[in-house]
Amino acid sequence: MQRRAATVYGVLFLVIAAGSYSLIGVAQEPGIDLEGETYTENDTLTVGGLEYTVASVGDGEGTLERVNQSARYTATWANNTTAQLDNTTYRVLIPNRTDPSQFTLREEFNLSENVSTVTQGGTEYVVVNRSDGNRSLVPVDEYKRQQFGEPETRQFSEGQTFQLAGNQTTVSNVTREEALLTWTAPRTVSTSFAEGENVTLGPADGGQQFVAHFPANDTVQLSPNPPEYQSQVSEINHFNERIAGLWGITILSVLTVVLLFGLAFLPNK
Repeated sequence: MQRRAATVYGVLFLVIAAGSYSLIGVAQEPGIDLEGETYTENDTLTVGGLEYTVASVGDGEGTLERVNQSARYTATWANNTTAQLDNTTYRVLIPNRTDPSQFTLREEFNLSENVSTVTQGGTEYVVVNRSDGNRSLVPVDEYKRQQFGEPETRQFSEGQTFQLAGNQTTVSNVTREEALLTWTAPRTVSTSFAEGENVTLGPADGGQQFVAHFPANDTVQLSPNPPEYQSQVSEINHFNERIAGLWGITILSVLTVVLLFGLAFLPNK
């Protein structure tokens, strides 16, 4: 009687296991199906009047690049430091007053490597070998004037413009510590994204949001409907949860059958 009952229940659990396993076999996982254009590397797209180039795509990640033709650059020239202008080295000199509005560039001369110098009493001297075989000490500044002449000086005021490394540069502000220089020039702006990430393209005051999806390793799709992407991802997660539940039923049913038959057919003592 006990064995017959075990057999009946065993068959029942086998039917349950077979049914859940068959459902796993025929179930089809939903995919991501979105509206939106697809792009590969080096493709271009325009959003809000701004043109982007697909710089890289792969491994679920991508990068877009665009050129900002009027990006703002800044540089500072600190007081009593050297700066390069028109292939010449200058020293930056800013007046030591409360609110300076200008600064001066004074040409710098470099001593050659075979010139020897010594410092005495806090003053640096050049050691000069005279024709009579004796040596004399000449202050460095005086020696430079003898060798190179008077240094060139150039004065700049706030609001003044000049050419710096090929760019029209403006003296925006001058303090006792430094001079602030600004100019505009092209700059490459990169935008990176990964699977499922939202990315905003277009002008800062009117950009459009997209969600990134990679239907293939070398292809990215930019969909203008991020909520739809999240909805489809939720459906996929729900499907996987149900499949995991069916696997659990299948495994537990098989284990139950093994346990039932194992206990039912134990030898009697």
